[in-house]
Amino acid sequence: MNDFILEDDLLFKNGDLHITDASQQNIASILLSQKGGFKEHPLVGVGIENYLKGNTKLNKLRLEAEIEKQLLHDNFNVKHIDLSDLENIVIDGNY
Repeated sequence: MNDFILEDDLLFKNGDLHITDASQQNIASILLSQKGGFKEHPLVGVGIENYLKGNTKLNKLRLEAEIEKQLLHDNFNVKHIDLSDLENIVIDGNY
């Protein structure tokens, strides 16, 4: 999915907005955002830090289900989610 890139601010290249594959940026935004963070889409957002407070198996199952639900809603084709290392979450799929 091509979109403009944010790196603390809008990224410009050759005097124009830098447009490139923004899939990772979009996924990160969905994972980090709380519900209500996007005014036009108040149900979007995983709020991942809420799940990371308790490192129980139940939280991992809920987190995996919420990630999949949110990404599917964003038209991301989820193939696999690996939460075995919460410092390095692996999400396989594509837009």
